[in-house]
Order: sequence, then C-alpha cells, then structure tokens
Amino acid sequence: MNTKFLLSFGHWLILLTLLLLAMFATETIVQHEQQHARSQQLRHEIASAGQLRALLESELNIPLYLTIGLTAYVQANDGEISPAEIHLLLPELVHQARHIRNIGVAPGNTLRYVYPLSGNEQAIGLYYPDLQEQWPDIAAIIAQREARLVGPIELVQGGTAFIYRLPVYLNADSYWGIISTVVNIDSVWRLLEKQTTEQEVQVAIRSLSAQGRASSAFYGDDRLFYDDSLLLGISLRGALWQMAVRSLAPLPDRAQQIRFAAYGITALLLGLLGWLLLSRQRLRDSVAEQQRSKLYLRSMMDNVADAIITTDPDGIIEQVNLSCYPMFGYATSTLPGLHWSALLADPQRLDEVYSATSNGNAEYETAGRRRDNSTFPMAVHRSHIRLQQQSRQLLVLSDLSERRQTEQLKQQFISTVSHELRTPLTSVSAALGLAVAGALGELTASQQRMLQLAHTNCQRLSALVSDLLDIEKITSGNMTLELSAVALRPLVQQCIDEMLLLNNNRVITLQCDANLTKVNVEAEPNRLSQVIMHLLSNAVKFSSPGQPILVNINMAGDRVRVTVQDSGQGVAAQFVPGLFSRFSRADNSDSREHGGTGLGLAISRSLIIQMHGSMGYKPAPQHGSCFYFELPFIATLQPQTLP
Repeated sequence: MNTKFLLSFGHWLILLTLLLLAMFATETIVQHEQQHARSQQLRHEIASAGQLRALLESELNIPLYLTIGLTAYVQANDGEISPAEIHLLLPELVHQARHIRNIGVAPGNTLRYVYPLSGNEQAIGLYYPDLQEQWPDIAAIIAQREARLVGPIELVQGGTAFIYRLPVYLNADSYWGIISTVVNIDSVWRLLEKQTTEQEVQVAIRSLSAQGRASSAFYGDDRLFYDDSLLLGISLRGALWQMAVRSLAPLPDRAQQIRFAAYGITALLLGLLGWLLLSRQRLRDSVAEQQRSKLYLRSMMDNVADAIITTDPDGIIEQVNLSCYPMFGYATSTLPGLHWSALLADPQRLDEVYSATSNGNAEYETAGRRRDNSTFPMAVHRSHIRLQQQSRQLLVLSDLSERRQTEQLKQQFISTVSHELRTPLTSVSAALGLAVAGALGELTASQQRMLQLAHTNCQRLSALVSDLLDIEKITSGNMTLELSAVALRPLVQQCIDEMLLLNNNRVITLQCDANLTKVNVEAEPNRLSQVIMHLLSNAVKFSSPGQPILVNINMAGDRVRVTVQDSGQGVAAQFVPGLFSRFSRADNSDSREHGGTGLGLAISRSLIIQMHGSMGYKPAPQHGSCFYFELPFIATLQPQTLP
C-alpha cells in the first residue's frame, strides 16, 4: 500500500468525520430551536394569561365588593332600610362599576328594590322560593351563609348573566334577606375578546366546585382544557374559575431552513478545504509577486524628484520616499514618527493648508522648513487613500525654488523687453502717424495704404506692449490704484461714444434703471474706462455690423453691475473655465479670424478685483456673450468732470 493512497484515504476520513459531526450538530441545533420556540410561545402564553386573569379579577371583583358594601349598610341600620335611601344608594353603586346590570334587594326573600327598574319591572315582588330551578342553590347559599357568584343564569326578565348573591344576617343569627347583583356577562366577554385578539391567544373559562369538579366551559372552546394549553385559576369572591390559554400563533418551524443552511455551509467548508490544498502554492506565488510589486513601487517613489509622504489620519508620518530627506535636510529614516507639519515654515497654518487642499486636485503654495531652519517656497498636493483597509493621507511636496526663479527671470525679461520696445515704438508710431496725416507731402494711394497698414500694426504692437507692462505690474504687485467716487453712467456713456466714433456702423444701446442715473462707485476712472472699452471692443469684434450691443447698469444686491451683451457666436463651453487666464484664446490657430493677445480679460479682471469688485461671464439669453463686472455702491455725489 503506497503512501499516496494512505494520504488520500486519510483525507476522505477527515471529510467523512466532518460530515457526520455537521449532521449531529445540525440535528442538535434543530431540537434546540424547537424547544426555544416552544419556550417563547409559553412565555407569551404566561404573560397573556396573567394580564387576562388580572383583567377578569379586577372587572368582576368590583361589583362583588360593592355588594358587600350594600350588605354592610343594611347591617348597620339593623335591617331598617329607608326606601328613599335605597333609591339613592342603588344608582350610586351601579354607576361605580361598568358591568353591573342591576342590583336587587330582597328582604325576607322577596325582591322589593331593583335598580335600574326599567326592563326589570317583572322581577319586582318576586319570591325566591317560587323559583323552582334556582331556589335550591339560593337556599344552600342562605344555609351556608356564604356569598356565591353563580351563572350563567337565564334571567326572568330575559337575557343571561352572572348573579352574585349575598345572604344578610343581623346580629350573626337573624336572617334578614338576600342581596343580588346581576353582572352583564356580555360586556365582560366583549372586553375579554378584545384583549385576546390583541394578544393573539385563545381562551376558555370554566367553573370548579369546592370538591374540584369542573363544569363545561361557559366561555371559549372546552377542548382547550384537554390539550397542552396553559391552565391557571381565577380568584373571585364567591366563585372558583379556571382559565385555559393557548397562543394562536403557530410555532415557527425553521428546521428545514436550519438544515439547508447547515448542510450548505458544510458543503462549502469541505469544498474550501480542498480548494485550500490546491491554492497553497498559488498563495506562495502571490506573496512573492506582492513583494516584487512592493519593491518596484518603492523604487519608483524613490526616483521621483518631489517628496512623497504618507501619514495616518492624525498627520503622523509613516513612510517617505528618498527624495524627501535631501529636500528637507534630514538624515535617512528620521522622519517617520514626526508630524508632517514640522516640514512647514509656519506649522500654525496647518488648518489653512488642509482647507486649501481639501480638493484632491488643488495645489497650495506655502513655505517649507529645512532641518537647518532655512525656508523655501513649496507646493502641497494632498489626497486621501486607503491602505490595508485604513485611511491615510498622501502628500506630494514640490520645491518651487527653481520655478520661482524661472518665473522671476521671465517677468524681468518681459518687463525689460516691453520697456525697451515702448520708446522706439512710440517714435515709430508718431512718425507713421505724421506721414499718414500728410506731413511728408502728398502720397500716392499705394503709399498711403502701406503707411496706414504700418501705422495700424505699430499701434497694435504698442497696445501689446502696454498689455505686457500691465500684466507685469499686476503679477509683481506694483500696480496701485487710487480709488475715488466715480459717477458710473456718464463714464459708461463716454466710453460708448468713443467706441461709436471708431465704429460708426455699430448699434450700442445703454439701459439704466431710473434710480441709478446718478449712481457712484468706488473706482479709478482711467482704469475703469480701460475695462469698459475692452469689453465694448470685444463685443464689437465678435459681432457682425448691424447686430445690437446692449450695455446695462443695474443693482446686484449691495453692488452695481455693468453688463455688456453682444449677439455674436458666444464662447464655447470648454473654453469658459480659462476665459480670464493670461494668453487665453478660444482660437489659438495661426488662421484665427479675430486678432488679440488674450491678455485683455485677464487685465480687466485684475483691475476690477483691485477696485474691490468682481468680474464674470454668462451666456446671453438667446445667443452671444454677456460679460459683467460689479463694483461697490457708494453714496450719490454730483457727477464729476471726466478726464
């Protein structure tokens, strides 16, 4: 017998043993579940039975105690009762218990008083010994001197009820008569039926004699007393009852579900056991591959120039790449365990960094601190990742020193070139202007066209240089504005008039609310005119002759809004996000239809922001573009003379 065969037989023996154990455990669980279900049902029956018994005892004992109280009244008066007092006392007693149908007082076994009298007139004057069926029980009650609750009894006046009879003796020996309280059995049963329906139980009630003999059930199904229903006694003064209670809810049978689940799990486990043996080598291969991937990823991170840091949710550094150490001047393996804010020049601004980088695509520029306390400009990218089912922060820190130097050199170059070009361009433009105006004498048509073309392009180049200088001032923070109160409508009208002089084939309409004709804003007049002229120039440039251009002045909250709306083609949706960026153009091709540097909107927006306002764009209601800016509203002043 070879080893392979023995090993296979051992495996089959293990599987068979597991199967037998699973079957035994399953049947044990099924039995336990059935016992548990029955115990749950029994607890429900016990709780319901206790409530129902308490209900019956409280509802039926109240009339009995009232009858005892009436007996005490008769004995206290030595049997001499006043009809007037009886007629006052009986209604009061009846109204104190909701199930009393009537109370009768029979001195000398003759029924003299009944309340209520309505419906019971036939019972007045009834002599109990004449009741052949009831008198033996009544005589026994009198002889035994005991109160007794009897019934159900067919009443002389009609109907069925329980009667509580109490013999009255004076001085313990002298028999005076009997007091009978008729209990409305129907109202009691209705109340009981309501409770059993709510509690989902079935109830039967029967009476027991003093010798323990049981009668047939006078309420409910008599068969409940002969199965596994819960039995309990009901304590009433003058009667001994027994109640059977059984739950109406069937016992939940979950044996099939338990067997199905248990055998299914067993089959699954047995299958998993075989699968584990087969996948053992695969697991080893996977671990090896994971180690290779980890080393590969680590190699990639270590060869990135930026610092890559992972932290726990509290910001404690867990891992960094090798580039992080020389960037901040730390020795290898010294950063894990520190809070990453130690790498910031101002750790107190950590909340500001978190707020600015809450969007994973956002970049926040701040200052970093090296180990020797020197600082450098730094960009922070922050995102959240999950490693091993736990949340982590991923920080990418970039040294901006070289970028800042490059930008500074670029700005210096632009500033130098712009200043160097401005003076000769001004001279060339002036000379060309004089030549076009005829200062050199009469020119031929060809010469006039060539000089006009050169003059126009020289002016465009001068405008470009001015824009570059403005951008350089804005970027470097050297542009300062002297703000004052400016009458807005005359300034806008002056810009429109100037634009119409240059473009006499255009229609530009100004609309202004009546209460805004003398509105003033806080601005610098020359720069505000520059913004308005640029928006009007764009509207003219991108509209065909004859298409209307609408300029509107209205209030937007606590600010004044100026809107310039044209009827051109509008701005493509994909270009809107970069509309106010420098050198941004919808058409950057060499064959573009309209000229321009792409600096005008960027300059205009920067100027409006420095005037404490805002600038934006929205599509026109029909077609075209709608640019607007808003400025702070100030108190109305007399219109000032515009420059």
